[in-house]
Parts: sequence; C-alpha cells; structure tokens
Amino acid sequence: EGLNGTTSDGTTPKYIDFLDCTGDGDIQMNKNLNFDYAETQTIEGFSGRNMTVGEWAKDVTKLRMGAVRLYDLLPRSVERRLKKERKEAFMTKHQALISDIQKSLDQLNLPASDEDNANENENDGGDGGKESSRGKKEVDSQKKELNLLLEQLKAVIESYEDFGPLMDVLLFKDSEEGVWKAVIDLEANGDLVNSIPMAPFRHSRQISELAFGSAVTFCIQVYDNGNVLNIVTDAGSHGTHVAGISAAYFDKAEAASAKDHQDDLNGVAPGAQILACKIGDGRLGSAETGTGLIRGLIAAKKYGCDLINLSFGEPSWQPDSGRVSEVFSDAVHKWGMTVFTSAGNDGPGLSSIGSPGSLSSPITVGAYVSPEMSIEQYSTLPPQDEDSPLKGASYYFSSRGPTPDGSLPDVCAPGGAISPIPRHALQGKAQYHGTSMSSPNACGVAACILSAVKQKGVNCGPIELKRALVNSALPAGAVDGIDDPFAQGAGLVSALDCADYIISNHGKIGAHLAIDVSIPARNHARGIYIRDEIELEGSMAFGVQVNPRFGHSNQRTPSEMDELLSLELDLQLKASEAWVTCPSSMTLLSAKERNGQTFSVRLSTEELSPGVHFASVDAIDASDPDRGNLFSLPITVIVPHSKFVSTAKPELKLNDNEIVSLKENGLDISTTFELVQGVPNRRFLTVPIGAEYATIKLRSSNPAATSTAPRILLHAIPFVRGDMPNGECQLKKLYQAKEGVEEEYHVRVKGGSSLELCLQLLWLANPSPASVTADVEFHSLDIRSPTLISSQPITITAASEFARLGAMTPLRAEKLNPLCKLKSVRRTLRPQDSDIKLGLTELDVLPPSDAEIRASNTTIGTQIYEMRLQFQFKIEGDKEIKVRPSIPSLFSQIYDSPMDSQLWALEDSNSQILAYGGAMHHADSVSLKKGDYSITLLLRHPDRYVLEQMKNTPCQLSLTLPAELTCNLYDQLDKASTPGLKDDGRSPLKSMLLRKGSHQDIYVSRPTEDLPDWVAPGDVLVGSLVLDKDKESVTSMELVYVAPPPKTKKKDSEKEKSEPDSLEEVIFKAKLKYLAELRTTNSTLYKEHADALKEERPASVPLLSELLVFALESPVPSTETSEDNWRAREVELIHNAMQKTNDGPIDTTSLAQYFGLNEPDKDELEDDEEAKKLNKDMKEQRKALKKILLERASLAGAIADKDKSTVAGFDEVVRELKQWVSSDKLDDDKEKVKLAITMARHARICQNKKATAISILLKAKKDLSGKGLRQVDEEVQKVYDLFDGMEHLSENSKEGIQSRFPVLKRGV
Repeated sequence: EGLNGTTSDGTTPKYIDFLDCTGDGDIQMNKNLNFDYAETQTIEGFSGRNMTVGEWAKDVTKLRMGAVRLYDLLPRSVERRLKKERKEAFMTKHQALISDIQKSLDQLNLPASDEDNANENENDGGDGGKESSRGKKEVDSQKKELNLLLEQLKAVIESYEDFGPLMDVLLFKDSEEGVWKAVIDLEANGDLVNSIPMAPFRHSRQISELAFGSAVTFCIQVYDNGNVLNIVTDAGSHGTHVAGISAAYFDKAEAASAKDHQDDLNGVAPGAQILACKIGDGRLGSAETGTGLIRGLIAAKKYGCDLINLSFGEPSWQPDSGRVSEVFSDAVHKWGMTVFTSAGNDGPGLSSIGSPGSLSSPITVGAYVSPEMSIEQYSTLPPQDEDSPLKGASYYFSSRGPTPDGSLPDVCAPGGAISPIPRHALQGKAQYHGTSMSSPNACGVAACILSAVKQKGVNCGPIELKRALVNSALPAGAVDGIDDPFAQGAGLVSALDCADYIISNHGKIGAHLAIDVSIPARNHARGIYIRDEIELEGSMAFGVQVNPRFGHSNQRTPSEMDELLSLELDLQLKASEAWVTCPSSMTLLSAKERNGQTFSVRLSTEELSPGVHFASVDAIDASDPDRGNLFSLPITVIVPHSKFVSTAKPELKLNDNEIVSLKENGLDISTTFELVQGVPNRRFLTVPIGAEYATIKLRSSNPAATSTAPRILLHAIPFVRGDMPNGECQLKKLYQAKEGVEEEYHVRVKGGSSLELCLQLLWLANPSPASVTADVEFHSLDIRSPTLISSQPITITAASEFARLGAMTPLRAEKLNPLCKLKSVRRTLRPQDSDIKLGLTELDVLPPSDAEIRASNTTIGTQIYEMRLQFQFKIEGDKEIKVRPSIPSLFSQIYDSPMDSQLWALEDSNSQILAYGGAMHHADSVSLKKGDYSITLLLRHPDRYVLEQMKNTPCQLSLTLPAELTCNLYDQLDKASTPGLKDDGRSPLKSMLLRKGSHQDIYVSRPTEDLPDWVAPGDVLVGSLVLDKDKESVTSMELVYVAPPPKTKKKDSEKEKSEPDSLEEVIFKAKLKYLAELRTTNSTLYKEHADALKEERPASVPLLSELLVFALESPVPSTETSEDNWRAREVELIHNAMQKTNDGPIDTTSLAQYFGLNEPDKDELEDDEEAKKLNKDMKEQRKALKKILLERASLAGAIADKDKSTVAGFDEVVRELKQWVSSDKLDDDKEKVKLAITMARHARICQNKKATAISILLKAKKDLSGKGLRQVDEEVQKVYDLFDGMEHLSENSKEGIQSRFPVLKRGV
C-alpha cells in the first residue's frame, strides 16, 4: 500500500517499470517447439510434468520452453520461511507414516492367544510344526523389514533437505499484439488451463504472485528476441522501503480509515514516478554487483529519469577509480542525472565512509534524527536532567568523513522512517533506520525541488542541483541540533531554500559547471587531511589546483567552444577559520592549456587545541556573494591529545570532568569521557614508534550507581592512509558499561599514526549521560610487517623446512605464548576455456553523452562485453572437503574494480549450482564429495581487448584441512632445521615472559604430520602464527607452507622386471585398440574385425571384455522392440563365451580355489615368472567375470522390473553375482551405483523387501557421487511410490532430482 497505485495526481502510474538489473531472474528459453492447439493441449515440460494448456494457446504455433526453481526467485528471508513451513508440513505427514508403521510392528509383536496356539496345534499330521515354523519365520522377516523401514524413515528426518518445486515456463509471441508473453506453472502441477499469459510490465502493467504461500509478487521482462525471460522479484524488503520514503502515495479514495490518508503517511515526493531497478543479486544474498549498478544507471538514462537513489555501499579502497565509479561519473556529467547515495552505516569514527559515498559525482547523504523522530519512532525516554532537552543529531552509525583524501559527505537528511515493505514480509510497513533511509529522503526532497523549479520554467541539471542543495542546507545548529560536518556535510537539506536558490541563480555564469578541486602534491586529494602528529611538524603550505569540467561532444561544437572561451569568473576566496590562510581572490578561467589554475593555502596549527578541527576555503562569486560557494576545499586537522602530555607534564585537563594523562611508564594513556546524547567523544593518541597493538580497558566512572547500564559503542580507528578501508583495521564493539566491570579490547596499531578512540552513547532509547574511563596500553614484539595489513606472510618453502623470526620488546615486558597451526590449503587454478560475447542489447549498451546527442543526434552507444572463464578441478579421497573459491586479484572491489563486474558459480559434474560468489564478501565454504567440479567466472567490460588480456585470470580454492597441522616453534636453529627428528630431548618453545628490551629468536618448523594425499605440488598450506594465544586478534600473522613434492614411492618390482610382450601379443593389442576406436564410429566394420579376432583368439579375456563394452554401448538394431532385452541377450552370449565349459578362458572353480587361498605376496612372485603370469591371468579373469556378472544382473533387474515372468532368472543371476561381487571390492563409483541399484531391485522384486531396497539405495546416496546417483534417486522414488502414505517422500525426491540433476543450467 502506498506504492501499488498512482502518483498524487490520481492517474499517473506510480511505477514506470520494474527491471532486474542483476540477471538473477534470467531463464534461458532456448528450446523451441512447434505447437498446434487443435492437435494437442498437452506439453511435456522440463520438470517431466505434462502441462495442459488453455484456450489462451489456441492461436499459438511456436513456443519456447524453460524452467525455474521457486527458491531461485525468492528473497532469502522468504525462502527460509517457506522451508520452515514446508518442513513442518512434511514432518507432520512423516510422523504419521512412522506412527502407522510402528502400529503394524506393534501388532506383530503381540503374543499369540491360547486359541490361536490351539488352532495351530490342530493342524493335520506332522506338517503343523513346519507350517508354524514357516509362519514364525515369515513374521520375523516382516518384523525385520518394518524395523529397518522405521530406521530408514527416521534417518530421512536427519537428512531432510527441501529443494523446492521446479516450475515450467512457456513463452510465445502474441500474433495480435506483437509482444512476448509468458505462462508460468506457478503451482508446479502442470495445470495451465486457466493461466493468464503475462507480457512485460511496461506493456500491460501485469503483476502476479508466486505460489506456495510465498506472497512474492513478480512481473516479467523478455530480452534477446525471446531467448531470455527474466522474472523480476524482490531480493528483500530494503528497496521497497526506500522507494516508499521517496515517493509513496496513499490514495485518499482507497483509504480504509481517516488515518490511512493522512499526508504524513506519504513519501516525501508522492507525485514522483519510480523506475525500480533491482541491483541486489539474489544469488549473493542481495549484495549489489557491478552488473546491477551499471545496468541500473543505463536503464535510468534510457527511461529518462531525473534522479537516482542508491542506498547501497561497500568499503572503498580508492575513491573515484574503477569502472563502476567511472560510469557513476558519466551518469552525472555526461548523461545529466543526479545520483543520491547513502554515506554508510559504519560510524561514528572518522574516515569511516565507504563507496559510493566516497565518490565525487553522487550527492552523499548522512543520517540525521530530530527530537520529534526520537520520540515518535523510538519512544525515547526524556533526559533525567530537565535542563538538557533532546537535540537533533546525526545517528551514531552514520559514516563520517573525511575520506583518506579529505572529502566529506555533502548533506544530511532524516535517517529513519516507517515505510511500506513488500507483501512477502507479512507486514504492511516497517520501521528501518540507516543512511539507506536518509538518501531517499533527500532524493524525494530533490524531486519536489525539481518539480517546483520546472513550474517556473527552470531546467536544473545535476551540478546546479547539487550546488544548490549544499549552499541552501541548514547547519544542524541552526535548528537547535548538534553540528557535525563530518557526518552532515553542509547540513540538513532544505527544500524551499534550495528551490529559491536555483530560481535566483539559474543561468548565471558557471551555474551548471562542475569545478574539480585537488591537491597535486597529495596525490590529487580532494581536500587537506592532516591526521598524524608527524605531519604537523612539516610544511603546512599546500598548492591547490582548480579545474572547471566542461561537457562536450567528440568534436566541440561552436557553442561548446564559446562556453570554453567565455568563462571568466572573479572569485573571492574565504577561509572559514582563522588558522587557515588563503589568497583573497582568483579569476577562474577554463585554463585548459595549463591543466587548471592554482592557488596556495597555509595552515597555522601551532595554537590549535587537541582534537579534530574542520575548516574550508570557499570560492564565492565576487560580483554576487549571495550565490554562496562555487567550490569548496575541505580541511581537516587532527591535533593528537597525546601531544600535550609528557613525563614533565603528565596531565591534560580538557574540562571539569575530562582529562588525558600519561601514565608513570611514559607510554600508556588514561583518559575520561563524559558521554551525552548525540555527540561522539573522541581522543586521538599518537602511537609510539614500534608499537604493534593497543589494549583498551574501559570501565564506568559514573560518580553514583545508576539503575540502568548505558550501552556504549567503542570505535577505534588506528590508521587512515593510502588505500586501506577502515573496516580492514578498525575495532568496533558495543558494550554495556556496568559498575565495577572492566572490559578489555585489543586493536592493531601502527607506530607514528594517530589512533582515534571514539565512544558514543547509544541514546535512541535512553539519552541519559554516562561517564567512562579508558586506559590505553601499547604493546610490541617488533615482529610484524611495518604495514597494518600486509600481503607478505611468514613462508616456509618446500625445501627450507623452517622460517626464522625474531621477537623484541622495545616498549615493555611482553608475554610470548605462541600457537602455530596450518588450517587450509590454497590451490590456484588457471582457466581451461574462455568465451567472449556481447551482453544484452536491451540492458548492456552505455548511452552516448548528452553533448554528443546534441552535436550529432547519434543514438549509438558502447556495447558491454561478457567473458566467461571455465575452471576445472577434482576432489580426491573418501571424505568430504570444505571448499571456497575466490578471485583474489579482483576480490573486495566493486566501485573501484577495473572490471564492470565479476560473478562466479561453482557446479558439480551434474551441473548443479552449489555456490555463487561475487566481488565482495566471501562465499560460505561448500562441502564437496569426491568428484569433478567446475567454476564459471563472469567478467564484464566495454573493451573486448581488455577482456582478452584477462583470459588467464587465476581462481583460488581454499580447501579446509581435515585436521589442523601443528608447526612447532623452536629457539634453536638445529632443532628447526631437523623437524622430523624425535627422541632427542627437544622441546618446542613454550610460554615465557620477555623482559623489556630483550630479544628472542623464533624458528617456525614445517609440520611433521603427513599431509593429506590430495595435497599436490603447487598447493600452499595456510594458517597462522599466534604470538599470544590470549590476544590472537592482534598477535597473529599469516603463515604459509609451500607443499613439497610427494614422497617417492618404491617402484613396482613386478612392472620393472616383467618380461616384454611378444611380437604376436603386441600386434594383437594393437588390433584390440583399433577395434575399440571403431566402437562408436562404425559398428559394421567393428563386427567384421571382432569376428576375425574371435577366430584368432576365441578365449582372449581382453577381447571378450571389449565385446562386452560394445554390447552395452552399441546402437540397438531397429528391429528390436526392447533395448534391455536385446542387450541382455548380447551380454549372455559373451558370458557364455567366457565359461571354460564353452572353451572360454574363465574357470570359476579354479578362480574360487586360487583366491580362496592366501594370494602370493610380491616377494614370492618376484622371482617366479610362471607364478607371476598365473597371478596376472587370474586377476584379469576375475575382473572380467565381475564386470560381466554385474552387467548381466543389472540388465536382468531392469527386465524383471517390467516383466514379472523373468523374476526367477533375475534371482538366479544375482545369487551368482553375490558370490563374486561386493561394493567394497569395486573401485569405480559407476559400478558401485549399478550394484546398489541391482541389489535394491533384487530385494524389492525377488524378496519383497522394500525397506531393504530403501536402505541399500540411501546408503549409496550417502557414500557415492557422480552422475549415476540420478538413477539411485529415481529408484528410491520408485520404491516410495509403492507405499501408501509416502507421497510426501516421493514429491521431495522428485524435487531433489530436478535440483541435483538440472535439465537447465542457471549459471552466470
């Protein structure tokens, strides 16, 4: 409600369109079908169900087919809910089934009555006892079966998995309307008679709802001339909530009550239309992708949007770099759209802003909460002190600037709201807060502003709008709030003031012109940010470069040239604070030949008080000061509190209640905090040179005990430089300050840098003030890399056996309590195949710039290319291994990635997708059985040449070791260099206390335990060296051990000394090889050569084995009506030909006698050529016998399952099979699967033991892997279908087959 109707004019639809820009709803519709409704109304779908169509298909002659799993379309929260509901329904039926079987078993366990016993004793003659015995045996057999069935049904509860239904999809082109339409089997039951074909949303505005209680609404889109159908669904509720804040409209005519149509229920701009672009990829749990972001920006331009809101964000390494950042810049500067984005929710520490909030092109919005919001939304208690009323302030979580290069958020807006959310959340509205809410609020304000100025005939572009919003913003202090430029930028957005500003200043020189400001000497930083004490000692003069940004076509038009030449603005430069000195004026020209104009700024920081200081240099039109600043240079200077304490003057008094003091050791700091509502309280401490981590101890220092323990957020940021996001090194903890309880935390630090210690009261529920004392201790073992986050691990090479380190204690005595373990294996894969093709024409064409369109009227854009790389790998061994793929070279990059996007999918040999992964956030590890696996990596870029150069991008697998491997630590080189020696009195390094100034050699030796057999040369074992187990988070270092070549195995003496084959034998083997090559290419020629070889060697085991393979794989003659019967006859002929009684090579009696004895060992065979040859021949015969007995029984089982007259024959061949074949003596999983199915069929068909059949099949499913498991699943389902009350098991089995053995690949 509020988003399902019109705008406030009552007629214009609220939504323009719904687009899934991620592609996670794509269905490949590549199967074409000719169709004649008059001939048939039934179509077999990919699910195997027969679909019955309705009259809507009367005029359809061509259909496209596809299928999609319900769970692939659902938000994760809905999927979890449905799985819970479906499991409850499944278990209800399952428990009823178990109860019924238990009743049957209990009935059999009842003691026989006296009358029954008497009746049994009166049976004729002496047969009565036999019949009684047979009856008891039969009852015992029934009991055993029922007990086994109960056991299997209870095991099903443990292994239950819900894969969800597979829905068939039909697509056709409506001949009358000329539009593609889709019909989806929403109930997954094949009944499409009353289905309503759906066209793309924009054509007929059709919305439908997925079934099974999901309450998920959807629409469709069709791309690539019908090859791709996209089902558009939500990835969550976040986007709907955001849209409601911006533009919800509650129609008064449809309101259920007076309250429902109050204006304050509406969004900020109820008259605005919405283009809904889904950028949260459901395959990644709704995380955004570069594909989604770029497609969303392209779509916004295509549909003519004025404003874009993006309430997403990730950590940022380098703002304004990378492909996605470049497209955001183009959206603003070339395509003329204004982008609003959230600052992020990682405050309150400084420099916590991520991307896209850190980019220059969007308008970045912080989150603000007013006193009214606090009371109405959060039921905030009134302050205990009536003289301290609630004040408006930034939310504690709102990310703060400056970025490492000095930039700040632009403005702030209300960051909480009660707004509509989707039906599938099972509630109409929700209360959310975050900068995700403040950004759409500001975006809605901007919509109102644009609407207002357009009514005045003013067409306002994105640069003009951004400048107006900033210059008209109200500082929080102006509305009795708490100012915080690092969270609020220029202040609160003000709609009326902004509209007045635009109308008053539109058309003035430079009004629409973006002006870039940078500091060349600081890597073209966008501001001045002095953070570390050492910087205060350097030069405080900085050159500033100013560059007007002119949009133009490929060849400048006369008007563009005039604009370039005519720019001349006399600017007045004003510093906002006295400690900043700048020139009084400058003349702004285009300055193309000099790459911009420059001026200098000087800072006087000597007299600044401890803490953070903010100032700006503003450029104002000298002839029109009321325009405000045309550009601004932000300046942030941090003066560490620790600068003002020393051994001579150990205490700094900040105010009556707060101090900073240096402890007696001249190293550690103690400080007190008075925490009040809405204000982050910060201390900045210069980290001593050589320090590696700090221990922060917090305790309440309230003068009197309070009834409630205040909740306090600790945010410590130790380093802000280079490309490191704050999330890589920060400490963030929420705790309750309880009287008498001290909390201890640890954070890595870097010597010489400023450590920010920020505490903020979580006051939304209770704003009462709190007092806290913090003690900060600095520690070092002088062992870590000088950078906080290093890519240089401790390395033990394959040959070195150990790595050497040295620990020192320059600051204080330190505890050394080490632990060193290897936990996983990293394996690097190279692509085995690559494929580059164009993206979708409808979604993946970057539009030309507005300037180019004006100049040449072109509509030709730049096509984005997609490259898919294929990686292959194997999992060896009998135990499952946890595996997690990643692309390290591109990981943790979205907005600053060199690629438009990356997405990978892991799948097994059956094409079942097991996991997806993106550019951010590691995927969960997946447990993999033995088998073959593949990874498909999607990379996108508009330059095909760039993708060509990326064809060798490596993929990394992280494989968890079955058990951690210990690496011993020694203080002596000779012990470390001989890690394999034992019993020499050695003792690994143990816990010790290192005195201040002491040194300790540390040698890390390789593990002495055997590595798993699957570890291969080139693999790297990874773990950590922890110097103090009690402080692992700050004393651990990555350790890698390069896997050595495997141990050399003793050569097989049998192979080494065996006699060479005779010339005749060599020629015969060559003929056999040629015969095998003919098997699949020329059956006629195969038979001719086979007959000749049978004449030559009728008793050859290799020849008969080859003929067996041909009998199983060759085409069935067209005259045959049953494939199984024909192959069974062919196999039987070969079986008979193998028997010694038919002059064949195999004497089963001799084989049984030979292997019934103890087989000769290798030493006995080594010098006895005759015995060696006999052993070889016997093994060859046994292998051939096993193979043909298994195939013979398998075919007999398939026939007996259809023809009950052959059951006795099936029973006979299985009896013979059991004498020679068991699962534990088969090496191949395919043969094990075949054996399991055969034995299960024998139990079911010949013995009527369906529970035994289920037991055999479920064990095979658990133990085996590979494509053959589909046959096992189908056999299990067949057995389930024989029972009453097992319909739920049969349906679950069907869904499992459809999921594990997909007929359509989802992929990437």
